[in-house]
Amino acid sequence: MLSLGTHEMIDSLEKSEDLVYNISIITRLCNDLGTSVVEKERGDAPSSILCHMREMNVSEKEADEHIKKMISKTWMKINRQCMKNQPPDLLPCSFVKVTMNVARMVHCLYEFGDGFGVQDQQTRNHIHSVLIEPFHLDCL
Repeated sequence: MLSLGTHEMIDSLEKSEDLVYNISIITRLCNDLGTSVVEKERGDAPSSILCHMREMNVSEKEADEHIKKMISKTWMKINRQCMKNQPPDLLPCSFVKVTMNVARMVHCLYEFGDGFGVQDQQTRNHIHSVLIEPFHLDCL
C-alpha cells in the first residue's frame, strides 16, 4: 500500500510533467551547443545543430542561432509554468527549486563551450554564481 506521501509525490510528478519535459529540452539543446563541434569531429551521433543544418540546408551559424532561440522559448515556457504554479496545481516549492537549478546549472555548464568536459575557472565561477549565490526569490 502506498503512503500518503507517495501519493502526493506521484500527483506532483504528474502535475510537473511539462516542467520536467522542458528542463530536459534545455539540457539537450545546451549540451548540443557546447559540444557539437567536438562531437562532429569525433564522428559521434548527430546533434540537434547538425540535424537542423541537414534538414533546413542552413549553415552551422544559422543552426546555432535557431537552437539558441529554441532554448530561449523553452525558458519562457518554464518561467510561465513556474509563475502559474498556484493552487490547486501547486507543486512543492522544493521540487520547483531543484528542477530550475538543474536547468540553470546545465545552461551555465555549456554556455561557454563544453564546461563538463573542459572545466575551466570561468565555468566554475559562473556555476557558483548561479547555484551557490543565486538571487533570492520566495520560491524560485
